[in-house]
Amino acid sequence: YPPTRAVRAPWREQTHDLVRTVSFTGDGSDGGTGGGAGRLSVPYGDFELPLHDAMLDRAFECWVHAEDIAEAVDYPYEAPSGSDLHQLVGLAARMLPTVLAARRRVGLAAPSPGAHRHLVPVGEPGRSLRLEIEGSGGGEWLIPLDSPAAVGSAEHEVAHIALDGGEFCRLAAGHVSPTEAAAGQMGDREAIRDVLFAAASLSRM
Repeated sequence: YPPTRAVRAPWREQTHDLVRTVSFTGDGSDGGTGGGAGRLSVPYGDFELPLHDAMLDRAFECWVHAEDIAEAVDYPYEAPSGSDLHQLVGLAARMLPTVLAARRRVGLAAPSPGAHRHLVPVGEPGRSLRLEIEGSGGGEWLIPLDSPAAVGSAEHEVAHIALDGGEFCRLAAGHVSPTEAAAGQMGDREAIRDVLFAAASLSRM
């Protein structure tokens, strides 16, 4: 069968799963952000995302692919508004601790050092990296490094990365490598490297 089917098939399957899940939300009066609708999960291959996050993820993918097409045909295409971009970046930031833990389990990220080798208890503060996104839609996020269940903590901050919003999105989309991303960096070099590579691995298509 055509090689492009390998790309189209998972995309189409995700679309069907999104539509199917939305059909269970009734009138969607809560916007899928906090009530029962928001808690419904959408299958994404090896994992699941809450409906609200799945919609944000699909919006990000559509924007990135549309921008690729526009660039290829030299057609003007505007980036999302600042408020929309902030939500997309926020989703990526929230996913980073889980991705980082998965990479650590298979040896793609450095093990937690010394006293931090054991998982931080749920809801407790742990070593954190400050992710600063500059420009429209930017903000700051504290990324827990030692457990997805830990809470990011300024008191436990060991590293700081500053990136332009567009550069971070290109990194998360697989359009720029972690070693080439133009990032201001300060602090624990291993933590910085691991988070940049985790961000790049968010790209699935």
